Amino acid sequence: MASLRENASSGPHGLAPRRKLSRAACINCHDRKVRCDAHKRGFPCSTCINSQRPNCRIHEKKKRTIIRPSSNPVPIRRRSNDQASLPQGTSSDRASSSTTQSAGEVQNTNDASTAVAKDDSGRRHLVEFIGQKDIGHRSIQRGVRITYVGKDVSNINFLVRQRDGGEDETVYHFPSDQIARQYITHEPDRMPREAFILPDQALADELVEAYFTHINPGCPIVDEDIFMGQYRGRNPADPPSLLVLQAILLVGAHVLRERPDRDVLKATFFRRAKMLFDARLEKNRDVVVQAALLLTWHSDGNEDIAANAWYWVGIAARIAMGLGMHRDAGSSTLIHHDMRTWRRTWWILVQFDVTVSLSYGRPQAINLEECDVQPLSESDFEGCGPNVQIDYVVQHTELCLLISKIVKEGFGLRVSPEDRKAALGNGDEALAHWCLKLPSYLQMCTSDMSLWASSLHLTYNNFLILLHRPHPRASQRSDHHGRNDSDICSAAAIAIASIFEELRQKNRIKYLWISDINALFTAMIQVSVELRFSNPVLAINALRRFDSTLLSLRKLAEYWINAESILRFFEESSHVQHGIRLGKASSEQDRAQTPSLQKGKEVAPTSNASTSRDENTWNPSGRTDLDMLAAAADAARDTTLAMVPNASDEMQNWNGILSQNNSPEDFVLNSSDMMTLDNEWREIYWQEPGLSGSFPDGFWGWS
Repeated sequence: MASLRENASSGPHGLAPRRKLSRAACINCHDRKVRCDAHKRGFPCSTCINSQRPNCRIHEKKKRTIIRPSSNPVPIRRRSNDQASLPQGTSSDRASSSTTQSAGEVQNTNDASTAVAKDDSGRRHLVEFIGQKDIGHRSIQRGVRITYVGKDVSNINFLVRQRDGGEDETVYHFPSDQIARQYITHEPDRMPREAFILPDQALADELVEAYFTHINPGCPIVDEDIFMGQYRGRNPADPPSLLVLQAILLVGAHVLRERPDRDVLKATFFRRAKMLFDARLEKNRDVVVQAALLLTWHSDGNEDIAANAWYWVGIAARIAMGLGMHRDAGSSTLIHHDMRTWRRTWWILVQFDVTVSLSYGRPQAINLEECDVQPLSESDFEGCGPNVQIDYVVQHTELCLLISKIVKEGFGLRVSPEDRKAALGNGDEALAHWCLKLPSYLQMCTSDMSLWASSLHLTYNNFLILLHRPHPRASQRSDHHGRNDSDICSAAAIAIASIFEELRQKNRIKYLWISDINALFTAMIQVSVELRFSNPVLAINALRRFDSTLLSLRKLAEYWINAESILRFFEESSHVQHGIRLGKASSEQDRAQTPSLQKGKEVAPTSNASTSRDENTWNPSGRTDLDMLAAAADAARDTTLAMVPNASDEMQNWNGILSQNNSPEDFVLNSSDMMTLDNEWREIYWQEPGLSGSFPDGFWGWS
């Protein structure tokens, strides 16, 4: 009674507050959505009795789980060694997960007002950016977010110029405060724990060292000194980017490990890096560009549009141009180290974009007419390690710029035939000039070429063939090609085959990037055409080169999935197999005719001018830039196959494709034979059905 009085006195008007009874329904009535009297008479209810329904019991409402908003993500910690050794779902994991969730729910309740404040701050980002008092003088350094205001048509550009009165219209990069993480990340609370796991220290050290030893010197995407200082320092306050580290481990596994460990490690590191990439946990956007370029080393299938190198280069290009990497930042307050990193990263991105676009015959992601970045200089490579290949990076960038210009001017959709012909001639002159001014250690040689010189000449000779081979179907375009085209294509194919043979012998094929697959593909198509030559000597040498390139392709297919499909094409294509049979038939015919050739050699007249010449002495009379290009295409002077107009040089040009068992006197071509051979080469390219029928439209690089 006392308790009743206490309750009565506590209610309004001296009455005890009436407790609202819960009218729970049974599960049958709840599912049928009918009135249930179980709360009055108990179970079973009258409805279930009348309907003769069994299992009449109370319906229990499901407990609502509190969903954490993205503004306060649960911190995900790296699993300790003890926890990593336990299988998932153990009591240790469940206890840790339960504790973290409970702590997160408490924090979610206590920090509601803080979340609202952060929301307001995030939505005021544009206001705070335009309202900066020192917007034009504040230094853009670590911890400061960069805003690229765009060209004059941009509204942000207009507001900034209006605010500072157009003080310096050459500045396009401005500082701004960092945006709250919940506005730039994507569901960080759903991030799998695996993304934050690293391999054993010994394995990680091994893979990182392999990357900086074999890849970064010629492709200095990452500042080696800074990254290795952070990696070795183990300073929690200054760690290396986990995104870049996972990507570096991927590339290190590509060049260091053998199958099947290589495939497993690459797939693991790619999965972890992509989780971090998609979650946008990395605030430093130029680091994201670097990571995207590194992820091009992974090939996870035959999808070449929404995945793999083409996809990642496009992602990197979009992010880089969004940051304004394509504009000269010399007038901005960006610190000098970041300026150097930006320039170096940008031009490497241009290399990747040009070569991967050339491989697929697709438009480039970068419009170089919108770019005003200064050319690379030696100072841009500071901090890239002692083995950085400065000359290679600079020369390869210049070559890619030439390729981009020639493709645009010679193969554009709206280029007239006259402009196309002029562009190809100008392109030959530019390529010849580029090749002749290369440093001596980057020039083509017969043996002991460095990895980076080999990569440079693979790109160069690949483009020579793409530029000079005839269109496989449209014979009406034959007048757009010069008389040296067959010689340039043949010399370039020989150069590519010899480069790959040396790389294979020295076990260096694993260091090549995906664009070098296209160089071998192009050379093998050229060699496949030469297999069909009626002249037995040329067919035999083409067969030997085909065997060599096929071995190289098999080795390359161990590292790149798309190389496997090319390998299957050459192993199983009926047209290619027909050419191989023709080459073997020519070989047997040549053996049968060897005695008659020897007999004819005894009575054949010889000419001192045609059988002897100083290989370092060239007759410049009547030579064109195209002839110089043919010579530069295969800079190995002892195997030069470039065409020279006068009869004294014809013998030397064809000497390199003769078999080692035949002396130069065994086979001498006169000018009429040369013309016949050139016409036969074109007919083979154009014949139907031919090799062109095996490829889709646009494959050959023609518009």
